Amino acid sequence: MNPIKLDPTQHKVYFQNKGCDLSICGAMCCKGWDINLAAQEHKQKIYKSESFCSRDKKICLKTSEHCFNRAYRLKKKKNGSCTYLDDENRCTIYNTRPIVCRNFMCDSGYKLEPVCSLDETVDDSAQQCFFNGALPFSAIFLFNPYLELRKTLKTKNATELVFKDVTSCKEKRVSLMGLSYDKKQITYLLGYFNGKRPLQAIYENVKFSTKQDFLNLVMYLADEEVLVGVVSKS
Repeated sequence: MNPIKLDPTQHKVYFQNKGCDLSICGAMCCKGWDINLAAQEHKQKIYKSESFCSRDKKICLKTSEHCFNRAYRLKKKKNGSCTYLDDENRCTIYNTRPIVCRNFMCDSGYKLEPVCSLDETVDDSAQQCFFNGALPFSAIFLFNPYLELRKTLKTKNATELVFKDVTSCKEKRVSLMGLSYDKKQITYLLGYFNGKRPLQAIYENVKFSTKQDFLNLVMYLADEEVLVGVVSKS
């Protein structure tokens, strides 16, 4: 069973392994998001924490304790990870971790959001599965749910696809040399890659001069991480 499941409808990633396997999840629960604290945990100064506005996510420096939007969280490193996460993705305060960490279960999946530090670098820790080896027509691909096609740009010899990547603060650009698509056409094509249809079924519904041209495009999009989550069937 593939330990990673991508849900494009909810824009979530699920890790389907029993127990905590850091080699698979990369401690995603400790990276990129606010790790909220109970008010009492913050006030007791047990942890390196800060107050922030729950509306705009900015640090709150006001002294009044009566703001409805005031919340508390653990501080982060510049790369967006928890201040208590070490270089091996392990929690350095595991035995005394906050209540939210003790109660956290990853079964509900991770909602993917952009992760940017203050210096605009990107901590892209999302785990993805890609296909290696020969490409059979029974293979099944999923259009990368981390990506959202924003526009297409046409040049003399290529069509450039411009995606928004929810795991990054930068655009992802993919150039299709020798191929001409508009946004409607490429959206239609990518829509077929829903993690359920084998390549044979997709090929029968799209217009390509040869099967090899179609396979070449699929392999290229997989190399560019536009298509993910391959499953091979006999």
